[in-house]
Amino acid sequence: MDEYNLYNIQLADLNLFLLVEENASFTKAGEKLFMSQSWVSKRISRLENELGVRLFIRDSREVTLTPAGLILKQQLEGVSRTIQNAIQAAQAAQEGARGALRLGCLQWRSDFLIRQLEDYIALHPEIVVNMDMLPVPDLYAGLSANSLDLIFTFSHARSDLPEAEYHIRHLLKVPFGAFMTVSHPLAARGELEVEDLRDVPLLMLDDKVSPGHIALIRRMFLQNNIRPLITKYAGDINDHIGNVLMNKGVLLASEYFLGGAWTERIAFAPIRGAYHEVVAIWKKQNVNPALHDFLDSLPPGD
Repeated sequence: MDEYNLYNIQLADLNLFLLVEENASFTKAGEKLFMSQSWVSKRISRLENELGVRLFIRDSREVTLTPAGLILKQQLEGVSRTIQNAIQAAQAAQEGARGALRLGCLQWRSDFLIRQLEDYIALHPEIVVNMDMLPVPDLYAGLSANSLDLIFTFSHARSDLPEAEYHIRHLLKVPFGAFMTVSHPLAARGELEVEDLRDVPLLMLDDKVSPGHIALIRRMFLQNNIRPLITKYAGDINDHIGNVLMNKGVLLASEYFLGGAWTERIAFAPIRGAYHEVVAIWKKQNVNPALHDFLDSLPPGD
């Protein structure tokens, strides 16, 4: 029997394996987690390589389990929830705490969520609070795998969530605009119109990473009969900070992207009437009392 390193196997990948089997499709499993089919296939291939077994039979119509995959599925069913219950119990036992809260949010540079957490922790010192700052696909993977109780993201990244399974609370609107060097001609204009960005080189996120973000920008340009001039893509929005500093293009993002950092070298100009909406998302079946206490401390939303 081949040896494997348990430390290289991620719980999220095992959950992804179960989701692919449930949907008999890499594409459908990816859609539920806001991941591309190629990204799901890559993660499953990595899991297969690490375990030293082939888990799926792939053909043009659907994917089915191999005998080895069937055994793994049977053994894993229920294990994920058991692990999460064990972690919560351990956290709750720490220093007599009566609960734990696991939060995830985008990689914002904003104190919006920090202020909410500080107020909550001051009122509930007995609750163990953990917060992870993650890219969009990992946020939804954590929520699906029950390793996160609540995530904070933008509304354009959640349009396909099944209403029967998730609660979504709209919290606030954040100005959306352009980041550029302070020497850029548009930096002195203050508020911009979409028309101002015609023929301006743009820096963009990879469509596989945040399809909702890309769709929002393309729709905004289409409404103004403009074809965006995209010069460079990146897998992480933070990878574009260097490109902005080197004046390689203008980055379109929410005001939360830098949160006041790099103000001496990077300017932000909001686009008139353009906003990102921050939402909180959690599973309807989540009965964690700490979650519901925290939700009571947030703005009521719509």
